[in-house]
Amino acid sequence: MADGKIETLLKSAKEGHKEAENELFGILLARFRLFVNQRIWNKEDCEEVVQEALTAIIKEYRGMDFSASFSSWAYKVLDYRILSYIQSQRRRASKVERLENENVSPSACTVAVDPELKRRLIHCLKKIGKKNIIYMRTLNFHYQGYSTDEICRTLSLTRANLYSVLSRARSLLQACLEKGKDQNG
Repeated sequence: MADGKIETLLKSAKEGHKEAENELFGILLARFRLFVNQRIWNKEDCEEVVQEALTAIIKEYRGMDFSASFSSWAYKVLDYRILSYIQSQRRRASKVERLENENVSPSACTVAVDPELKRRLIHCLKKIGKKNIIYMRTLNFHYQGYSTDEICRTLSLTRANLYSVLSRARSLLQACLEKGKDQNG
């Protein structure tokens, strides 16, 4: 598929045509999955990286002026997400290696939870739950370590919807926690 089609779809999407936007992001989704699958072999991690990149692109593309190419910019966003994933994997592996070398069990590295933070977190989760119970349940399942497929099945969401819901829920949680921090000191 030529980049000319992408640029045409981009123009229509920026003008507010939902069908063009859906087709544009459908093309990007397919291309990104192929691209990331060659670099990240874990299917769930691959999908998460692709969804994070697409979410960032969706948030920004309308306000951008693409002097070179939308595709180049989109792939740059994806590259940053892949790099971030690889760096986090390296940090995690380094931490595990360090713990193994020191003969320290991971459970010994637990940090005492600030009671005030815990109180604010519970307050914010309840507040989010009143706004939309799916947001709260998604955060809860994700925190508990459920897989993407398990969460989608349990909440009857598609993967794309799950990533949108999770992104929105995280934003609401962060905003609530920051607001509470400002008010409480």
